[in-house]
Amino acid sequence: MWFSTSAGCFNFTLQFLFMKTYLGQYILPGHAETECTVLVYEKKLRIGYTLPDGRHNIEEWDIREVDAVYDIAQQMTRLKRRNMAGEVKLNGKETSLYIQQLQAERHKPWHKKRNAREWMRNLLLIVGLFGGIFLLYLLIVPWLSEKMAGRVSIKTEEQFGDAVYDALGVSANADTVAGAYLNEFFKAMEVPTPYQIRISVSNSDVVNAFALPGGRIVVYKTLLQKINSYEELAALLSHEFVHVQNRHSTKSIFRRLGSRIFLGLLFGRFGSVAAVLADHADNLKSLKYSRRLEKEADLEGLKILLDRKINPKGFVDLFENLKKSAPANALPEFLNSHPDLDDRMAYIREHSKNAQPEENKKLKTIFETLKSKIAIYANDNHQHN
Repeated sequence: MWFSTSAGCFNFTLQFLFMKTYLGQYILPGHAETECTVLVYEKKLRIGYTLPDGRHNIEEWDIREVDAVYDIAQQMTRLKRRNMAGEVKLNGKETSLYIQQLQAERHKPWHKKRNAREWMRNLLLIVGLFGGIFLLYLLIVPWLSEKMAGRVSIKTEEQFGDAVYDALGVSANADTVAGAYLNEFFKAMEVPTPYQIRISVSNSDVVNAFALPGGRIVVYKTLLQKINSYEELAALLSHEFVHVQNRHSTKSIFRRLGSRIFLGLLFGRFGSVAAVLADHADNLKSLKYSRRLEKEADLEGLKILLDRKINPKGFVDLFENLKKSAPANALPEFLNSHPDLDDRMAYIREHSKNAQPEENKKLKTIFETLKSKIAIYANDNHQHN
C-alpha cells in the first residue's frame, strides 16, 4: 500500500509540474456560453464549467483528439474535440501554441521527447555524481588507511606482521640456524629501535628479502648465498630495517588494501584487519615501495652503516653482485621490486664519498660463520640429491 500511495503522489507531482491553467468560455450546442477553467496537462485537457441547471461538470479530453486553432481575426484560440460537439474559446495565442507543442512531443521517438531528455540528463548527472563519489572513495580511502596505519601501536603492528608471517608459512620452511646468526649479526650492529626485530631465513630458491609490519624481516637463503661480505649483509639488513622503523611496510600494505581494511581500522577491529592481511599474505611478500620510500630506506640504511664505520660500499656491492648473477634480461625478485639501480648506486656513492670505514671484526666473524654454515648445508643437500 505504501508503494502505491507513493507512486500516486509521484504521478500527481509530475502532472502538477506540467500543468497550465487558462480561463475561457465553453460553448455547448443549444446553450449560452459559460465560463470555464481549462487545465492543460501533458496528455489531456480537463475542462470545468457550470451547467445551465447550476450543476458543476468536468470533461477530460485526450490531447491527441484536440484541434487547437488560433483565430487571427478574433485574436483567440479555439479548442475542439474531434467528433464531439462543443468548443472552448480562450484569449490570445498562448494556449494553441502550448497544446501544439505537447502534441508534437507525443509524435517524437521516445529518446527525443522532452521528458526522456530530462530523465537521461538527470540519469547522467546521477551516474556522474556516484562515479565521482566512487572515484573519491578509491583515492581517499587508501590515503586515509595509510594515515591511520601511522597511528597504530607497535604491539598492533606486531600482530599484523605475525598474521602475515604465519599465513606465508615461513616457519615451516625456515633455516633456524641461519636465522639465529642473522639475528645475532643485526644485534651486534646495535641499532636502537622500539621494535623487536626478528629475522627469519627461508629455504627457497627465490632471490628476495622483505620486511613485514612490527619488526619481522624475511631473507631467502638463495639471496644470502649471493652475498660476499659482511658489509653487503649489513646494507641489506639496514635497508629492510628502515622499512620497518619508518613503517613503510605497514603504510604501503594498508594503502594497497585500503578499502578492505579501512572500516576495521576506523572501528578498532584489528582482528578483522589481521584476517584481511593474512588472506593477502602471498601478494604482500613482493610489495613494491615508491621511489621516495626506497630512497629513504637506502639513505637511512646508509647512515646506519656510516655511523658504525661499516664500509658503505656494501650497498653498491650488493646491487652489483646481484645484478651480475641474474639471468639475462631478468633481475632477482629483490631487485626487480626496487628499480633504477644505477641511479641508486650513484646517490649512495655521492652520500658516502667522505666515509672513513673501519673493519668490524665481530660482524665479520658472524658473517663468515654464517656463510660456512650455509656452504655446509648446500654441500650436504647436493650430496643427498
